[in-house]
Amino acid sequence: MQDARSKKQEIRSKMQETRGKRQETRCQMQEARGKKNFSLSSIIWFLTSGFLLLTSCLLFLAGCSTTLSEHNKETPSTPIVWPLPPEPTRIGYEGILEKPDDAGTKKGFFRRIFEFLAGETTDRIIKPYGIAVDSTGRILVADTAFKRLHIFDKKDGNYTWIDEFNNRGFVSPIGIAVDNQDNIYVSDSELNKIFVFNRKGKLLSEITQNIQRPTGIAVNKNEGFLYVVNTLGHNISVYNLSGKYLYIFGSRGRENGAFNFPTDIFVDKEGFVYVTDSMNFRVQIFNKAGKFVSMFGRQGDGSGNFARPKGVAVDRSGNIYVVDALFDAVQIFNRDGRYLLGFGSSGHGMGNFWLPSGIFIDSKDRIYVSDSFNRRVQIFRYIGDETNENKK
Repeated sequence: MQDARSKKQEIRSKMQETRGKRQETRCQMQEARGKKNFSLSSIIWFLTSGFLLLTSCLLFLAGCSTTLSEHNKETPSTPIVWPLPPEPTRIGYEGILEKPDDAGTKKGFFRRIFEFLAGETTDRIIKPYGIAVDSTGRILVADTAFKRLHIFDKKDGNYTWIDEFNNRGFVSPIGIAVDNQDNIYVSDSELNKIFVFNRKGKLLSEITQNIQRPTGIAVNKNEGFLYVVNTLGHNISVYNLSGKYLYIFGSRGRENGAFNFPTDIFVDKEGFVYVTDSMNFRVQIFNKAGKFVSMFGRQGDGSGNFARPKGVAVDRSGNIYVVDALFDAVQIFNRDGRYLLGFGSSGHGMGNFWLPSGIFIDSKDRIYVSDSFNRRVQIFRYIGDETNENKK
């Protein structure tokens, strides 16, 4: 009887053990199902979070893009003009160039995502000097600190640049000029060279003969002459557009036709050559062959005087514009050197300057000024010629 009872108890224990194993198996199956559900939930959560994050990024970027666009198109509530009313307006403020967006450049989807995650690219202007505008309206800016030539194409909304060529690059690009074929001439004051590129940025040639710290450069498009200011040579070298050296005019001194650290140069539509004779505090005018014609200016701190004259340019009416870095202003003279008007003042706002340098005036009388230490180019327009003394 006891053996029978022991066997029955053993059978019951085995049945309970079997039930326990079945229960354990069920628990393991439920746990596995839970893990599968958890993994699926994790994937769904991850995808949902990623989608929400991406959407937030796009909304944020769209907001930034809108804000930036509005900033670039910002116009003053009251037009900035010179002279002040009620005098008739002669010069009007138009805008600025600081970065590619100012040329209306459109960034692609992935570029915007990349810049959001990695930070915005640093294609902005750092220290501009020379400026030129080609036949298609592209604005070219030499950046001495960035060691780059910025090219802003507002018409097509493109931004390109030149900073490396033939495994080399600029060291101190300063002056820019373009010819009738839109070939680009760039002076590098440290390398003592003039680099010549086609409009697509391909290096065509280099000019090295009779170069001594070149700064300003200018092209006579009608005659096919290239003028190069040799600041340390105190003279001007002249070449044809193939780079062949022709002659030099000027030497160090204070008499008419002599120079004392000249810096900038401009050729007007009639072929006259205007040179900023910086340390003689004057502007000298020559004919296309380098023969002295006239001069004006003297050192001083009043209107019409010079403290640190830099860029020089001429509008279609023959008015002469001279940038003065210490005055933080641009002064306008007639062909006889009579002071007409000045615009700009010290500061960081629209129409203010901080150590301006280069200047260029295009065929539509738009005035481009390198506002060097404000890291931008400001754009103005010559509006009227009622005070043009050249026509009296």
